[in-house]
Amino acid sequence: MNMKMNANVWSLNEGELRTPQMNHIIMMALFIGVGVVVGTFGSLAVPLGFVSAFWPGQAIQSVGCIWFGMWGGIASIVFPLISNAIAGSASIAVSLAYAPGNFLQGIMAGWAFRFFKCDPRLTSGKDWAVFTVFGVILCNAIGAAWGVTVLRMFGMISPSSTITVFFGWSIGNSVPSFILGAILLKFVSPLIVKSKSFCKKYWA
Repeated sequence: MNMKMNANVWSLNEGELRTPQMNHIIMMALFIGVGVVVGTFGSLAVPLGFVSAFWPGQAIQSVGCIWFGMWGGIASIVFPLISNAIAGSASIAVSLAYAPGNFLQGIMAGWAFRFFKCDPRLTSGKDWAVFTVFGVILCNAIGAAWGVTVLRMFGMISPSSTITVFFGWSIGNSVPSFILGAILLKFVSPLIVKSKSFCKKYWA
């Protein structure tokens, strides 16, 4: 039953044609706005040097890409630029250097759910496992590795502090990302997957 449900979430129905629409742009803008609020709060709440030890903004990136594909990916890049500027946690140059890492942090979950045909409503153990591994652990490890590399390039952290910052960054993103992401997927996905805004592919 779950396998059939999972496959149908991403499969086009007979005769169904999906193309990018204005509602996708609206949802992208909405997620940018939500991401700015959540990301700024996280940056200010538990600062750890130049990073945050509690950044729930990553959940917005993963969930946005699961629901809205590349539109969520664009939001994943844009909202951290704004939230970092508001929080004063990074310069424009550093924020722009973070951008590829922010994109990867989000799109990995979007790719994994489509590739493994997982249900965003988290209806099975497989769905939970893929979300936990790809939408929380791996994406945050990659994001932290990218971010630490950027900080080292800009001379903002010393070699001796690299490991500490990496684990603080990775864990600081993972814990709130799992909690907020699971809540959004479990309780909001039933509404999203029935809407025209839901992207079965990457753009529509």
